[in-house]
Amino acid sequence: MSYVREDGLAQARRRRKRRSIIVLIIAAALVVGAFAYALGYINTSGSSDPAASSCAVTTTSPPQSIFVLNVYNASSDTGVANRTATAMESHGFNIGTISNDPYKESLSGAGQIRFGPKGKKNAVEFVKKYLPGAQLVQDGRTDDSVDLVLGDDAPVIKSAPPTTATPPPGCDNVVQ
Repeated sequence: MSYVREDGLAQARRRRKRRSIIVLIIAAALVVGAFAYALGYINTSGSSDPAASSCAVTTTSPPQSIFVLNVYNASSDTGVANRTATAMESHGFNIGTISNDPYKESLSGAGQIRFGPKGKKNAVEFVKKYLPGAQLVQDGRTDDSVDLVLGDDAPVIKSAPPTTATPPPGCDNVVQ
């Protein structure tokens, strides 16, 4: 068996070659990792401005805006129906007629909430909480509208505080 002895220069060349290969492999791995990281920020929704699409403020209409709420005054006070209708509109209701009670009743209690079979859920779920002492009265209407009839003891319904749509954090300077 023959043993070939290498001189120091050949060993140095081999080490330098090994180091170069290792450095190239690490550099290639970093480039591939940076490319994959950058792909995570590409917007796939088709918008040219990725910040605008992620910072869009969406607003949804409240469920009580899907039916018409008529507000009637059956009390001895004047202007109660107008004030209440304005307050209910600020809470997201779709206001229809504002007038004196068409049945010309004079109610001494909190009032009545009148509805048809299709509007019972709307009356109980959305309107009743604003006039808790009101009497629920089902009538013969065929649509889902609800009448809010205010009596002498009807509570004052306050307007909802104004809401401002706030963008998500990091979207303060995005022009929409």
